[in-house]
Amino acid sequence: MLPKTITPWVRVMEITYLVASFILGGGFSYGLWFIYTRKDITVSVRQGMSPEGLRYGTKAPGFGSAKKEIDRKLAIVENRRRRQEAISSRLALEDAERLAREQLDQTRAQQEAERQRIAEEARNQALEEARLANEAAQKVRDEEDEARRREQEEARLAAERELQRQEDLLAAEEARLAEIANAQQEQVASSNANSKAIKELQARLEREGAKSSDVQVSLMWNNYNDLDLHIVCPSGERIHGGNKLSACGGELDVDANVRAETRKPVENVFWPEGTAPGGQYHVYVHYYKKHKKRRSKDPTKFQIMVNNGGETTEFSAALSAGDPIMQVCSFSVASKAERDRIKQELESELEALQNRFQTADIDGSALLSVEELASATGMTVEEAKVLHEQADKDGDGTVSFDEYMEAIKNLPGAPDLESLANND
Repeated sequence: MLPKTITPWVRVMEITYLVASFILGGGFSYGLWFIYTRKDITVSVRQGMSPEGLRYGTKAPGFGSAKKEIDRKLAIVENRRRRQEAISSRLALEDAERLAREQLDQTRAQQEAERQRIAEEARNQALEEARLANEAAQKVRDEEDEARRREQEEARLAAERELQRQEDLLAAEEARLAEIANAQQEQVASSNANSKAIKELQARLEREGAKSSDVQVSLMWNNYNDLDLHIVCPSGERIHGGNKLSACGGELDVDANVRAETRKPVENVFWPEGTAPGGQYHVYVHYYKKHKKRRSKDPTKFQIMVNNGGETTEFSAALSAGDPIMQVCSFSVASKAERDRIKQELESELEALQNRFQTADIDGSALLSVEELASATGMTVEEAKVLHEQADKDGDGTVSFDEYMEAIKNLPGAPDLESLANND
């Protein structure tokens, strides 16, 4: 049940009842006073007198009839009051039900408004996400278009650079071949000596199980003394007998004559193929110990061979016991990208040379005569004849491509290692 609600109308009725009560009470008191003060009233005071014994002299109704009338009217007023209270309660209940219905309708309206607001926000968010997705897709398309344009431009520039590089390589090759032809007679003896030095190095490295790579430094000498090879890497780290493996990947895999083991020692530092960091390298030799029991003489001559990307450079010097550590040489290693570029250029150059050999090979035998060699290399017949004789190892009067490459590879680059073999 709903609680009883006191409405303003009920309050007015209560006040009205209170005022009527005061008025009726006052009127009753006044009537009694009036009855007792009138001279024409006679009162019967005998025992058992009823209210009807009070009479006015004018024969009007007595107090008992007035009381009954008053009670009747009071009953009417009470009935009206009860009916009014019932009406007020019913009205209050109706008001409560109306307020409940209004509150329910308001709640439903708020819920509907909230649902519409959420739906509108979701729709706006979906539209915004679609707009952002379209913008992102357009941006990706623009970037792809720009990337294609850059690729096309880079391809065009690369083609131009490649054409220019091929022209430069051809000119350089022609110049190099001309220089080789001019210097061949003077370099033959030196070339043979250098070939022996390289073979000696390879023999010692194979004997010790040393590893080879595109960046490699080797130290050779010819007595029982203990020389040490030191390499300072671009990072500043030093590779030597006490630090055989560097953080940059360099490794000293052969450390010779710690106990005077061989009269033909070798020490070797290498980096795995293609991993040597680009930068400046410094090569040192330290005369660590003289093994007197072996009667090794000083000064001890030594030879350093640096293989830098397939190009071998040789250095020779001498040290005696007690000499400070000696810096023998320095060399720069190109970055990996530059080494890859040089490798591609050499491969392109080799391919171009092979193509020229195939073009000059008229009979298709893969063997060139003196005239064909002159045509392939751009030499004169006299120059080609000298190189042909040097490359023709089997004496059959023809030169294969491999024989030609072997001949030009054996050109001299440093003193002969065999010249150091008898310093003991």
